[in-house]
Amino acid sequence: MKEDINFGISNSLNETMQFGKQLANVIEPGDVFKLEGELGAGKTTFIKGVVKALGYKGIVSSPTFTLINEYNVNPKIVHIDCYREQNIDRWFFLGINDYFDDNSIIFIEWPEILETIIPLNKSYNIRIKSIGNSKRDIRLRV
Repeated sequence: MKEDINFGISNSLNETMQFGKQLANVIEPGDVFKLEGELGAGKTTFIKGVVKALGYKGIVSSPTFTLINEYNVNPKIVHIDCYREQNIDRWFFLGINDYFDDNSIIFIEWPEILETIIPLNKSYNIRIKSIGNSKRDIRLRV
């Protein structure tokens, strides 16, 4: 990707998933997406759209308690949630660097704790901002 993408305003969970499906058309192995947005903004819903667009038939859920979910599609999707684990040493113990060394596409919620180890060359920010009831402003920054 060479330019920012303003997905626009999502008015529903389904539209948020549709924006994720749009992203699935342009992502490449090794891409890392840092997701910004408050609790309940729709980060996992957006990722659900990506994973479903790539052919995954199972349940897509938040890794808030499991920390990492992997989805075996081509290329593999890795969904990481740092909200409950703020200790970088624990992330190293879990083998976080291994994910950055393969050709998976990685989505990281609450990425601040991993900021110093996220590869910069294929790293993108996705901001999902609540702008009222069920409306979300969704943008990707290169």
